[in-house]
Order: sequence, then structure tokens, then C-alpha cells
Amino acid sequence: KGGLIQVTRWLSTVLAPKVRVNMVSPGGIERGQNPEFIKRYCKRTPLARMATENDVAGMVSLLLSPQAAYVTGQHILVDGGWTAW
Repeated sequence: KGGLIQVTRWLSTVLAPKVRVNMVSPGGIERGQNPEFIKRYCKRTPLARMATENDVAGMVSLLLSPQAAYVTGQHILVDGGWTAW
């Protein structure tokens, strides 16, 4: 992951201003895992749930929109606060 973060930063500088480069790192996505695993995961996540595909797609949509026209070189975590601890 560290290498991907660095290449994201580097590409954001060499491809600018024509191309914006960002990275999205999702947390755990619920896809029928063992119920005990889901329960433990949700207990350890500040938003108390696993992600859905729509949670990640929402961030990607934002980054593709005009509202994010000044965002480049960023590593964005979509993990329900998992890494906030």
C-alpha cells in the first residue's frame, strides 16, 4: 500500500495539470462473511458497520465530479473510522 500511495503522489505531480490522480482505500466490505466476523468488525469500527459497495462508489463519484476539481495526490480512506484509532 505504501508504494501505491507514493506512486499516487508522484503521478499527481507529473501528470498535473491535465490529470488528477487520487487513491481510494476501502475498509471491510460486507459480502456475506461469517456473522461472528461481521459482529467483531462492527464492534471495532467507529461507524459500527461494514462498508457497502455504494460507500466506496460515492467517494469515487465525488472524486470524478467537478466538486473535487482541486483534489489531487490524495489517499482517501473509506473505512468507517477504522484507522482513526
